[in-house]
Amino acid sequence: MSLVTYEVGRSPGPPTRTRVDVDPITMRVLGGAFHAIAKEMAGVLFRMSYSSIIRESEDLGAGIFDAHGRELCESDSTPMHIGSLPWYIRGFLDRLDGDIHDRDVIVHNHPFLGASHSPDVAVAVPIFWEGELLGFAAVTAHVLDVGGSFPGINADAFDVYAEAKLYNGLRWYREGELNLDVDRMMFDNVRTETMNRGDMNAMMAACQLGRDRFLRLIQRYGVETVMSAAYGWMDYSERMLREQIAKIPDGEYVAPTAWLDDDARNRGRRLRVETKVVVEGDGITIDLTGSEAEVPTGFNVPFEGSLLVGAYYAVRTLLLDELTFPEHVPQNDGVFRPVEVIAPKGTIFNPNFPRACFSRFCQVQRVVDNTLLALAEQLPQQVTAGNSAGIHFCSYSGFVPESGEYWLYLEVNEGAYGGRYGKDAMDSVDNLMANTRNNPIEELDLRFPMRCDQYELRPEPAAPGQWRGGLGIIRRNRFLVDGTYSCEGDRQYDPPRGVFGGWDGMTASTYKNPGTARQEYLEAKVTGIEFKAGEYIEFREPNGGGYGDPLERDPARVREDVLDDFTTIDLARDAYGVVFTDEKSLEIDTEATERRRSELRASRDGARASLNTVFARDEGKLLPSASPVSEAGNRAFGL
Repeated sequence: MSLVTYEVGRSPGPPTRTRVDVDPITMRVLGGAFHAIAKEMAGVLFRMSYSSIIRESEDLGAGIFDAHGRELCESDSTPMHIGSLPWYIRGFLDRLDGDIHDRDVIVHNHPFLGASHSPDVAVAVPIFWEGELLGFAAVTAHVLDVGGSFPGINADAFDVYAEAKLYNGLRWYREGELNLDVDRMMFDNVRTETMNRGDMNAMMAACQLGRDRFLRLIQRYGVETVMSAAYGWMDYSERMLREQIAKIPDGEYVAPTAWLDDDARNRGRRLRVETKVVVEGDGITIDLTGSEAEVPTGFNVPFEGSLLVGAYYAVRTLLLDELTFPEHVPQNDGVFRPVEVIAPKGTIFNPNFPRACFSRFCQVQRVVDNTLLALAEQLPQQVTAGNSAGIHFCSYSGFVPESGEYWLYLEVNEGAYGGRYGKDAMDSVDNLMANTRNNPIEELDLRFPMRCDQYELRPEPAAPGQWRGGLGIIRRNRFLVDGTYSCEGDRQYDPPRGVFGGWDGMTASTYKNPGTARQEYLEAKVTGIEFKAGEYIEFREPNGGGYGDPLERDPARVREDVLDDFTTIDLARDAYGVVFTDEKSLEIDTEATERRRSELRASRDGARASLNTVFARDEGKLLPSASPVSEAGNRAFGL
């Protein structure tokens, strides 16, 4: 098998056309046009799609790329998707070896040839101008089923062949004509033909619209001007990011060791994630040397399509946040260039073919979370405390004899951010690399034989800090018919870390039939768990870590937290050092608060504190922790 060998973090080859000077006004106009095209492509896709994972969660990416896969522009959607599309394109370019024609429609999902993982199918159409291949309009989105060993999610797949049907640079349409054999192969081998076909037709329509919009720009401004503006914006984005990297002192910054729950098969065996960030001049390297060896399940990470994207995102979001950075810096190939990534071959972040790579998301999230923690001392006003940095991505399914297809529902359960400088964390929101929208409960109740019985903020308090951590969700879903549940999740053992004296957050948990005689604790990664009609599942997603010393929090804000159920009277006293005159009025006893805070400061020994041991879910028993530093902190704080 031929694999892509482009240099990591670098665009392949020189620009395809001679550059010409473009005046600043035209540059700005074309930059806005590029972004508008990508947004319109994404809008077409989520409005036309059949499945809720695309239509409601907007689990998609869309953009325009040059003939080598360089990103000209991207949609404002899930970061994991759009940053991977350059590698999809380079993957199928390697496969097709130049045999690309106008009006072709190319489908690709090979995780060892650029795909983020096999369920994220890409559709691309070439953009030709006067016989010359200028680039591609491309989208990728998560389709409901890709024909693996279980419906929807396959965390425990044996190899890449077991996890999905592989589409390796297939021509769905050749020069505008449907390739009927390819069409049958793609849709006859999945459990949800109707939904997949509808979604992929929407993807094709989005690409065709993007191609046509780009060609209209060429017609109006000329090919040299448009392509020169595109490369000019790339250079500008690269320059702006390098300027921000150069402001960080040169050095090596190491995050605390993170631990993933398990590999979906070998229970109790935690998986190590080591992250070192090296800053040298105006370049930055994320080095994962020392991380866990590849595993025999689907819990490995495609290097190009997922890991690189996570690294690019972590650096971009820290240094060029679009809400706080004073200048507009577009997302394109330029922001990839200053970032290098090291992940030794044969680790979970750079597996050997044909390892399965289906369930790769939580690992990438932890790399992003670790990158923030590693740079906390250097960028204290830009990082957050530890985030949930993971999702419980679930599939619920059953067979419908009348249609000969499966009903299949994919759901992303969100956690929370960690606290940040000057602000409490955001609650109950997908974070870091995810950024998908939550599916409304009406979507589940109206369209599938299931009901959502509970969906709210989890009841346990937020992690204490000068700025508190965020609250995850508690959700209960009930099966109305017999069905099957699978999940790729994590963070049921290693809590999000507090920073600058903030407390660690809380781990997630999953239970089948909680509160009944049939209660069963479920690991985060499971495949093909059977549920009978009337049985239900409960998720509690992680609470984020706290930021800063809780004793520095304004007592009035602590009082408001007690009133709003973000914390308890006991934690107000023992974590924040705030004492009330009585539990009814909650009036602050100023003198007692000052004494209590002095006592707490005097008793500290520098250890960490974690809520995970205060509010254990397993009937008062602590769930295993993979964080030795947190366990030591718990003992030191008498928890």
